[in-house]
Amino acid sequence: MSEQEGSVLQSEGRGRENQRKNARDNLTHAGEFTKIENTAIVYVLRGWFGALIRPENATEIVQASDDVWANQTLFEHFDSELNSDPNTRTRESRAVLAELKARAEAAQEHLNQLLGGDTEEDERINQLTDKEVEEVLKKLGL
Repeated sequence: MSEQEGSVLQSEGRGRENQRKNARDNLTHAGEFTKIENTAIVYVLRGWFGALIRPENATEIVQASDDVWANQTLFEHFDSELNSDPNTRTRESRAVLAELKARAEAAQEHLNQLLGGDTEEDERINQLTDKEVEEVLKKLGL
């Protein structure tokens, strides 16, 4: 496979720095939307278990949990369609991403209100995701 075709065993040469940047951007981007997905599952599970703890509000809690899932998943899927290099994203794409993030956060806040408090679990696992991305980049010298 030639260097232009993206061989894993490429020599140091023309285009190599672009390939390294692409690998860094792709991994960072994968971490970005993994964190969105992490948040989605944390809130879905909170809703499911919250419905068991508060059976009198079970329907409303499950619906709020579903709303978080729908908003977070749309946010994640849009993010996954963006260029991996944030510097190449259009103003319009950044605006859509920001709006989807705001809607996802509003759905999370609604569920938090129903359950009577916030959680830090999504922040904990998102910090783990950031750590894993950084460790891989460092290990591979990217």
